[in-house]
Amino acid sequence: MPEVIAQRNYPTTNRSVGRARTDCRNFLASCGLPEAQDFVDDMVLMVSELMTNAVTHGRVPGTSGRQVRMAIERTGDVIRVEVRDTQSDKKPHLCGTGQDTGGRGLVLVDALSDAWGVNPGVIGKTVWAEKRLEQ
Repeated sequence: MPEVIAQRNYPTTNRSVGRARTDCRNFLASCGLPEAQDFVDDMVLMVSELMTNAVTHGRVPGTSGRQVRMAIERTGDVIRVEVRDTQSDKKPHLCGTGQDTGGRGLVLVDALSDAWGVNPGVIGKTVWAEKRLEQ
């Protein structure tokens, strides 16, 4: 069971990515992690990439008013972030070679996290990533 959890809904706009980064930093600070720590930067970058994917690719075309939900939790020495969107048809996957100008978000999440995955839902999906606190 998570020791500390925070979650928030965001509109499906690019501005939500910056808000989610700030919320992630604030959550990690509430867990006692100093902002200058590399771990915090890694988590914020993962949130940024997951949120960018959700607001860019996770919308159902022709709809408005749908939201993206980010949840972040600490259980022991693991921080887990989850981003849920409303697009069921598009499943995220690793792509890009590192030389491409786009499509590197999950490559970064894969490199920075200890584990990540996708949980499909009846409507939408949740993409999650976990990282263990450095000892």
